[in-house]
Amino acid sequence: MKRTVSKATLANWQRLGSNEKKLLHRANKTESLRKIFPDKYIKNSENKQVILSLADFITVNKLDLQQFICQLALSAVKQASTISDDNKARFQQAVTKQLTHVREIPGIKRFHVDFEEPDFLGALYQTLQAEGARNKNGLYYTPFFAADELLQQVFVDNNADFLDPAVGTGIFLVELVREFNIPVAALHGTDTDPIAVLLATANLLLQAPLTDNSYPDIVVRDFLRDPTPTLQKYSYIVGNPPWGAKKLTAVPDSQFQRADSFAYFIEKSVQELSDGGTLAFVLPVSLLNIGTHEPVRQLILANSVIKSITYLPHLFQGVVSDVVLLVLTKGKTTNNKVIFRKSGQQITVPQVTLNKMPQHNFLPLQKSDCQILHDIWQKPHADLRNSTWGLGIVTGNNQKYVLKQAATGAEPLLTGKDVQPYLLRSPQRFLKFQRENFQQTATEEVYRSPEKLVYKFINDQLIFAYDDQQRLTLNSANILVPKVDTHSVKTVLAFLNSALFQYLNQVLFASPKVLRGNLEELPFAKLSVSERTRLEKLVTEQLSGKDLRNEINKFVFDKYELNQVEIKRVQEVLANDVFE
Repeated sequence: MKRTVSKATLANWQRLGSNEKKLLHRANKTESLRKIFPDKYIKNSENKQVILSLADFITVNKLDLQQFICQLALSAVKQASTISDDNKARFQQAVTKQLTHVREIPGIKRFHVDFEEPDFLGALYQTLQAEGARNKNGLYYTPFFAADELLQQVFVDNNADFLDPAVGTGIFLVELVREFNIPVAALHGTDTDPIAVLLATANLLLQAPLTDNSYPDIVVRDFLRDPTPTLQKYSYIVGNPPWGAKKLTAVPDSQFQRADSFAYFIEKSVQELSDGGTLAFVLPVSLLNIGTHEPVRQLILANSVIKSITYLPHLFQGVVSDVVLLVLTKGKTTNNKVIFRKSGQQITVPQVTLNKMPQHNFLPLQKSDCQILHDIWQKPHADLRNSTWGLGIVTGNNQKYVLKQAATGAEPLLTGKDVQPYLLRSPQRFLKFQRENFQQTATEEVYRSPEKLVYKFINDQLIFAYDDQQRLTLNSANILVPKVDTHSVKTVLAFLNSALFQYLNQVLFASPKVLRGNLEELPFAKLSVSERTRLEKLVTEQLSGKDLRNEINKFVFDKYELNQVEIKRVQEVLANDVFE
C-alpha cells in the first residue's frame, strides 16, 4: 500500500535541493524495520524534519544508503571553501577506495549539509539504521552536549594526542576541534565501520578552521583485536565504546574470559594510555554495581585514579539503561577522592572506600553513610549464605499453562504481583504442577517448605512475604528458605522488610533487581532468645492484620544501636536518594 507524501515532506525535499515532483508516495513502513530518530543528537531542532525528509527521499528512490551518504559527504567536502584541494582529493580517494563502484547520484550537489550542526551526517546515518542493527552494533552515538560535558571534566592539553577507539562519526573529536581548539593533527580515531570512518573524516575536515590543513588520522581498525600499529601511548583516550548488546570472548591479551565489550575497551585503553594519561568514557550505569562487571571495577581500582563519575539519565533514545561519564587517570594512589555528580549535586568519596564496598561497587556515600555502615558491621552478625534459594517456575508458555481460573488438578500460583510486604495477596492464577512440562523449576521441596519467604525479583526495593501454605510461585516471585544463626524465618522477614535493610539495599547495591548475591552480603545482627521471641511476636501480629511496621523498624534500629541522627539519615535516603 502506498502512502501519499505530505506537503511538508515535499517542501523539505525542495529545501534540501530536490525538485522531483514525481516522488509523490512515501515508502510503506511495513517494508522496513523500525527506525528511531535521534532527537537528542541534533543541536538545531529544525534539522529533524530536514533529515527525516532526506531519509524519506533515499527510501522512496530506493537509493543505496552507503552510496548516498558517502556521496553527500564528498559533495559537502568538495564545496567547502575551508578545505584544501589536497585534502579534498585525499577524501575523494578514500571514498573511491571504500565503495565498490562510485556512481554520482544526480543532483547530489543540491543537497546541503548544515555545517552549524555538530554531526549532521551522523544524525542521518543513525536515522537510516534499523533499531535492531543499532542495538547489535552499538550504534548509539553520543550527543554533542554529552560529549562536551565529558570533555569539560578533563584537563585538556593542546599539545597532547587524543584517541577515540570507537570513533563512530567522530563527535568527540569534532567537539575537541569546535569547543577546545585542538588541532586535527593531535586527533586519532579507529572504528570497525568503514562508512562511519568516512563520515568522521568528513566531519573533521568540515569543522576544522581554515588555518588547519592536516588530514584526519581516522582509520578502519578493530581496536580490541587488531595489533596496535605503533608503540605510541596516548595522553587522552575518550569516547563512547559499544556496550549493551555485545558480549565478547577471546579478546587477545585480556584478563577477562567473557565480558561486555565496554569492559574490554576500558582494559585495552588503560594499557594504551601513557602514565598519568586520562581516560574519559560514556558508559552504562550498570558498570557501577552489577555483579558481572566486578572484574572491570577491580581492574579500574588497581590501575587508575578515578577522578569523577557523573550520572546522565535517559541519554539515548531506544535504550533503557541510563549512562555515566567516567573520568580516570592511569596510575595508583592511596588518598584519592572520587567525585560523584548527579543533577547539579555532588558527593566526594575516598577511593579506598570503593575497595571495601560489596563486589567493589562504585556507588556514592556521604560521610554519614560510611559511619552508619561501619557501625552496623561492627555488631556480631550472620548472613544468608547457608540458606536455600529457589527460582519461580519458568513454564516456557504461560498462555498455555498459567490458568486464570481454578480447574481440576490445578493449584494456586503466586506471581510477583501477589507479593506485598509481609503478606501475600490471594493468588489470581493457577497451575497444574507437572515438572516435565516446564523449562525450569526449583525442587519441589523448596515450594513445599513448611515456612518460606517469597520476594519480588524485579524490584529496586526489598519486598518479602511469608508463606506457610506450600504454594507454587511463578518466575516473577523467587523463594528464600532462610537459615541464619539465632534467627527464625519470621525474624529474617522482619529484617529484610525493615527500613534499615531497605537503606542498605539502596546504598550498597542500588540494583533494579533483588539478587541473591546482594542479599547474601547483608548482616543480620545476632539475637538473644528473648529478642527473637519478642520480634517473632511482632511479626506474627503483623501477619494477622495489625500494622506494626514502626515497632519492627524501631526494634531493628535499636538492635544496631543507631542514634536519632543516623535514623534521620536513613529516612532521608529512603525518601530521596544518597545525594540529598
